[in-house]
Amino acid sequence: MPILNRDIVDYYNTHQIFYTYFWSRTALHYGFWYDDTKNLAEAVRNTDKFVIEQLQINSVDIVLDAGCGVGGTAIYIAESTGAKVWGITLSNIQQNIARKKAFKSKAANLLKFSIQDYTKTNFEHDTFSKVFGIEGICHCSSKMDFLKEAYRIIKPGGKIAVIDGFLMKANLDQREQKIYQKSCEGWVLANLAGKEQFRQFLEEAGFKNITYTDMLKNIKRSSQRLYLWGLLMYPVSFLFSKIGITRENLSSFYQKALFDGICTYGVFVAEKPLSPTSVHIGNSIGEKIY
Repeated sequence: MPILNRDIVDYYNTHQIFYTYFWSRTALHYGFWYDDTKNLAEAVRNTDKFVIEQLQINSVDIVLDAGCGVGGTAIYIAESTGAKVWGITLSNIQQNIARKKAFKSKAANLLKFSIQDYTKTNFEHDTFSKVFGIEGICHCSSKMDFLKEAYRIIKPGGKIAVIDGFLMKANLDQREQKIYQKSCEGWVLANLAGKEQFRQFLEEAGFKNITYTDMLKNIKRSSQRLYLWGLLMYPVSFLFSKIGITRENLSSFYQKALFDGICTYGVFVAEKPLSPTSVHIGNSIGEKIY
């Protein structure tokens, strides 16, 4: 069955409480562990810092967080760099949390959050200097739809970063296919792009100077933690699925095996070339911001 936006909304609206109280109050992503990383909160913040470094975000930037969750990364970027940051999500619950957090932030005047589909936004052409997505682009069926829209709304010379899981092989055996399918089903993921396939998608969308940094080893501790968390929470998750509050979700179990030879985890960064004749794809009328 295809993944629809309402499926994604339903997942996050019913599961956000678990992420908030059992994972992180600021983000939903794995986080990057280094030798001196002390805890999960620090690992999650490391990913936010990595985005800033890779995109070279500063106070003159206008940034889009595509799939912003509860807004933790967007808020950190605005507070740390002085950049203007707009976060978009499909979930009204996540939007409400993000707005409440932004209201209390010292960078409140630099932050905006709205409900939008990142494959067809209402922003004008060449609006943002930087765009990024952390573990969110995996939800869309067509990665090209996202990348074409991102290209449209990024200014010439601007950059994009995609932090996510990527398949390492095209042909999966029966065991690998089960692991992949169960991981995607629980998290309501349309599919995972292959690493080289995603690089090709970036090129086809028009991006240049593409780089990839593999961060698989840096998420292993979070992957193990998520596996153990899944074991602990399974009785609650099972009960909720049986009474119709949530769908069956075994991703926390299977994701550990997924990152053992089937899928890797990394960061693509690319640039929209400086060109006075850039081809616009998509909406011609959009929303002016800031």
